[in-house]
Amino acid sequence: MSAKILEKRRVRSWHGLEFEIVVWSNWWAKIGFMLHPQVANFMMRYSLPEDVRGKMEVLHEFGHVQMFPLVLIYYLPFLFLGIAGWWEFVIITAGMLLFWEVLAEAYVAMKFDGYFEVYRQNLHPVTAIYWVLIVTAVLLPAFAVIGRML
Repeated sequence: MSAKILEKRRVRSWHGLEFEIVVWSNWWAKIGFMLHPQVANFMMRYSLPEDVRGKMEVLHEFGHVQMFPLVLIYYLPFLFLGIAGWWEFVIITAGMLLFWEVLAEAYVAMKFDGYFEVYRQNLHPVTAIYWVLIVTAVLLPAFAVIGRML
């Protein structure tokens, strides 16, 4: 990879997983063996200074692992209650993935000193629109399934 490493950290989750997280300047990250583009991080942080962005992105990636049990608490009831068809499965799974992004970012907000100040100084309209859309998309599947059950 020709991009420079912004942040590299060895971590251990509260539920015992240990791995390395690497974040590159070209919006790619590796958590353990899984190399992936950072789509959510791009939307949230493209206007931030690179040094701050690297630290936040490592925390965000680690937040995915730390928050995984909460994601299961959100997702498993939908699976056990029964999903009517493939389209509902896709919508609920997308909602779960978006919920996971929200939880990972909540982890960053808890662990990164000055999180809200960074965004107060650097908030871009695209980032604000991104958050409105994400929160809406997380809530819609839950309301749809609950409405169907009533």
